Amino acid sequence: MATHTYSSWGRTRGPKNITGTIGGAVTLEANTNNMLGSASGYKLVGYASENQRWLHVLVNAADDNSTPAAITVFGYCHAFERWFEIGASTMDYPITAASANTAPTAASIQAADVDENEEDQVPSNKEYRRYDILGIDRIAFVGDDAESNVYAACSTF
Repeated sequence: MATHTYSSWGRTRGPKNITGTIGGAVTLEANTNNMLGSASGYKLVGYASENQRWLHVLVNAADDNSTPAAITVFGYCHAFERWFEIGASTMDYPITAASANTAPTAASIQAADVDENEEDQVPSNKEYRRYDILGIDRIAFVGDDAESNVYAACSTF
């Protein structure tokens, strides 16, 4: 008799790393040209969100020789077949301001410039954000891998 094996995250209370590896850092796109479309459709770079509700992102300097630039977060919706900037984190603004019918500030995260390797950095040198991604099918991050380490996870609750 066959045993059923789940192939998606389902409803998750605790955040699940979108790379599929606990503690795994995401791969950053060097620029948005990697997301450009063609006659056959837009490139599906980045990571599947599995229709989760929240995206959790942690950014820190890659090492003591890097000066981190901002990381920009993008979303993709299969219904539109288009990439777009995800709006600012609900942690950056009060909920009422974040949900107003105005163009949001693009999601941009910049880690502190520190003089320690990643394993020696104190928690206050890291930047954490949470984004509402309900309806977004894929997530991509644009920035410089040599300057920043980005960790991302999704959850339903």
